[in-house]
Amino acid sequence: MTTAPKTPRRALVLGGGGVLGFSWMVGALSALESVAEFDAREVQVAVGTSAGSVVAALLGCRLPVEVIARHHQGVPDIGDPVLRYDYASDSGDALPPRPGWRPASPRLALDGLRHPRRISPLVALSGLLPAGRGSLRAVGDMVAGVADEAGFGGTWPDRPRPWVVAADYRTGRRIVFGRDDLALAPDGTQRIVRRADLADAVRASCSIPGWYPPTTIGGVPYIDGGAVSNASVDVLRDTAVDEVYVFAPMASLEPDHPRTTLARLERRVRRAVTKRIVSDAAVLRANGARVCVVTPGAADLEAMGVNLMNPAHRNDVYESARVSAAIQLRRQLAATQGWGRRSAVGRSNPTGSA
Repeated sequence: MTTAPKTPRRALVLGGGGVLGFSWMVGALSALESVAEFDAREVQVAVGTSAGSVVAALLGCRLPVEVIARHHQGVPDIGDPVLRYDYASDSGDALPPRPGWRPASPRLALDGLRHPRRISPLVALSGLLPAGRGSLRAVGDMVAGVADEAGFGGTWPDRPRPWVVAADYRTGRRIVFGRDDLALAPDGTQRIVRRADLADAVRASCSIPGWYPPTTIGGVPYIDGGAVSNASVDVLRDTAVDEVYVFAPMASLEPDHPRTTLARLERRVRRAVTKRIVSDAAVLRANGARVCVVTPGAADLEAMGVNLMNPAHRNDVYESARVSAAIQLRRQLAATQGWGRRSAVGRSNPTGSA
């Protein structure tokens, strides 16, 4: 008697990348569904950071990728749910409003100097930035509206379960809403992490220091989770996932040849992000998971430019991602034997608790 193959336990990792990172991920997920032939909503966990947290939240609220894509392109079908968000204007200007002048979290910066091994230099430096004056209200309202419509106004989605990554702006520690129950307080004691509403968690994950003010939840200020890790692939260590699909709009596995000084500086940032993601993916593979990493290619980088907050290029980025991601997915999946044909053992439940 032949036993049918068991459905693999899958996870998505959706990294940060601003307005255009969101556009790129929507296009890349469209390619995933076409090439890998499964619905992105059927993964067990969607780890979302910054722009990726918005995508993770929408998938968790059971919105199909094709619906998200049509809304993003401004061509919703009759019967599509209403998403009250204007991609051309609600994301704000391509440059941030003038921020305040006082450091928003000087204690974090000081603690970073005192404990450099505990707090990364990037997180510590973010404490010296003034509080931004941009608004994430439109993003929060959109996620709240979708969650209410899907029946998650007072609960957290379960399939896929969004793991929304933010950083505690007092301690610099990463918090994963949807997974974590406890965190360390500034005095070193454990405290309960408030179970944030999905919309508030997404706003926290998107609160870029210096661009937006921190998002306060339960009396604790939070900033963009990308300050700790652009994609947080490593939060899936020791979880019972067989397959991990990483979509990282601020990384790039394919080198290109930028012509301007600003673009070359931007590529240095991408190289650092890519190095971290590649290292974290290698650990997951060593633990038995199959990992597919998809990043913007040369054509995507050309469409994006250096300002990932400029919504003017969003449609070009979306279309480019559909092509480049499909090529990368076909190449990686064809080279990987056994996709979807075995289960992980000896690892913890990936959905965790909230």
